[in-house]
Amino acid sequence: MGAFSGATEFFGMPLSQLARRYGYQEDNICILEGDLPKLREQFSETYDNLCSCTHQADQRSPLKYGQDLVASWLVEDVFLRVFRAAGLNASLDGADQGRKVLRNVKTSSSSDFSISCNGYRRKLELMNDYTGFWARSHKMHLWDNKYLKMQREKSLFLAVSMATREFALLDFTEEIPARLIPHHIPYGNKPAYELSLPSSLLHTATSAAIGQAVRARFHA
Repeated sequence: MGAFSGATEFFGMPLSQLARRYGYQEDNICILEGDLPKLREQFSETYDNLCSCTHQADQRSPLKYGQDLVASWLVEDVFLRVFRAAGLNASLDGADQGRKVLRNVKTSSSSDFSISCNGYRRKLELMNDYTGFWARSHKMHLWDNKYLKMQREKSLFLAVSMATREFALLDFTEEIPARLIPHHIPYGNKPAYELSLPSSLLHTATSAAIGQAVRARFHA
């Protein structure tokens, strides 16, 4: 299950309805509603950009990739509100913070969020599991060089299992062991890193608990 299907199930409503509530532009609404003819005719730049994202799409069609992408933005926007409700100064930090589908060559590997508190600023990456795979297998996979980038940036990593309503917060100022998988089939046969995720790291996911866990990392 991808972000589009998982987020639709999690929010219990059509994602286009939530996107309109959050003020998303009409090209993103077209993507969520699967209206490619309208996207191609009225938003040709977005359509062309979407078709250029073959690396990010892995084995998905351009439409499926686009729906997963816009769904992931909606999830990010929800967590942005969670962080701010916890008293954190949080902002979007990725290349797609403008909520526009960018061409492949313009897509960066920036972190999802920039968060500051008590005079400190840190990067935070968000990853969601919509299938319950993490809870069942006690492991997770990071694609491309995301693991190495979080090591370099000493990021916080918020992993949320949407299916089981659990979360883990990993802090890359600490050593986070991982196993390199040179060719990971679910990621289009590209490299991935496998991390252990024992039950002891998983906590009940509520807005308050997540916000408190992130905020606590600024008191360490």
